[in-house]
Amino acid sequence: MIRETAIEASNLGFGYDRESSIINSLSFTLYRGETVALTGPNGVGKTTLGKLLAGILKPARGQVLLFGENTRDMPLYLMGRKIGYSFQNPDQQLFASSVAEEIGFGLKYRGANLEHISRVTAYLLNLFDIEHLKEAFPLNLSWGEKRRVVLAACLAQNPEYLILDEPTTGLDEERIKALTEIIASLRRKGTGILLISHHQTFIEQNAERILRMEGGEIRDDRFF
Repeated sequence: MIRETAIEASNLGFGYDRESSIINSLSFTLYRGETVALTGPNGVGKTTLGKLLAGILKPARGQVLLFGENTRDMPLYLMGRKIGYSFQNPDQQLFASSVAEEIGFGLKYRGANLEHISRVTAYLLNLFDIEHLKEAFPLNLSWGEKRRVVLAACLAQNPEYLILDEPTTGLDEERIKALTEIIASLRRKGTGILLISHHQTFIEQNAERILRMEGGEIRDDRFF
């Protein structure tokens, strides 16, 4: 079966200064409808790699193709329509005055009509069990509640690819189970997903392929 390429990284390199490199000559391909786990010790560059793939950071060397287009040439707003990114620290993404506004902001920015924004927001508030928090100030929420708001805001964009950095942090077992069901639903409709995670059980329940980073390189790329 021919799989459709979602993200293609070629000879990717990156460092936060000229003296050192945290990502070294990485090349790999991620596919639509595939759930992949990115693992490895702390500090090896997993979050940096996720941001490079999402276009938040630009590579110092090599390139990232997102559905065939070089991310260097794509404006961030256009990338935001194709790829969703959930930060490891949800505080870095929360800025709106209410949970409902946070979830619907991306759609509003894209010019969606109010009826569509309201319908999508209501659906996601219910899906993530945060309907009772819709008027709350996002930064005042618990860590787990913030995590669910950020995930809902990502899904509101209906991205073709989704990168989730440590998505289980702050979630109890019931919420992790619910997230697993959401990921399965997304995979069935063809959404590609990269999970940056240390949660082995969560990885085994969701990922069909694992990439292991070490020393700024991919040391293992295998299917379960």
